[in-house]
Amino acid sequence: MAFSSPKKNGNRRVVISEINITPFVDVLLVLLIIFMVAAPMLTSSVDVNLPQGAKTANEEKLQTFTISIKADSTIYFQDDLVKLSILGNRLKEISGNNFTRKIFVRADKNLDYGRVMEVVKTVSQVGFSQVVLVTEIPK
Repeated sequence: MAFSSPKKNGNRRVVISEINITPFVDVLLVLLIIFMVAAPMLTSSVDVNLPQGAKTANEEKLQTFTISIKADSTIYFQDDLVKLSILGNRLKEISGNNFTRKIFVRADKNLDYGRVMEVVKTVSQVGFSQVVLVTEIPK
């Protein structure tokens, strides 16, 4: 608590006390910084080296699926390792035949373009028409 110097009011001394909110604000700022640092790490646990893209980011993440392709051509659906031959069946199964969902494809920039197109072709053949290739936003 903060105290001001006592003032005399007649024969009585009056002490003015106020709540000190500085420690509370410090704790809130530390929590804010922790969440700001931790939030980007929670989006996807598969580490992929993405190529550079446009400066605007697509913020729409509702009702989407993520397919990640690492540099060694391994394919991950959400966070699970899958083979290309069963990827279409997994998409149908998990989506419940709802083909309006967006499919985000995250591919390593050192990966052969033909491998990326095989994945996109598989997704399109299942019936999904909204396939988005994810890139990094330039700094």
